[in-house]
Amino acid sequence: MNGKDEDIIRMSQQMGQALPDKIKNKPELDEHLEFYYQAFLDLDTTRSHSMGPTPISWLAIIEYARFYQLDNEDTNDFVYLIREMDKVNLKHVNRAFKTKN
Repeated sequence: MNGKDEDIIRMSQQMGQALPDKIKNKPELDEHLEFYYQAFLDLDTTRSHSMGPTPISWLAIIEYARFYQLDNEDTNDFVYLIREMDKVNLKHVNRAFKTKN
C-alpha cells in the first residue's frame, strides 16, 4: 500500500465514510513481482507517443535488464513479461484513445 492509499484510508475513517472500492478491492501484488511492476512503470516513461500509443521498445527493455544485470534466462523472462504487460496496457490505452476521439 502506498502513501496515497493510506491518506485515503485515514480520511475515510476520519469522515466516517466507507472506503472507496478502488482501495477496498485493490489487488495485492506478490513481493517477488514488485520488480516487474516497477520496471514496467519505469519503462512506460520511455515509450513514444508521437502518433498515439506505441509499444515499449525492445531496446529499452534490454537496456533495463542489462542495468539490473539479469542473466540470459532472466532477461528472456523479463522481456516476455514486460511485453505481455504492455500488450494489456496498450489495449486499455487504445480503447480509451478511441473513446475520446
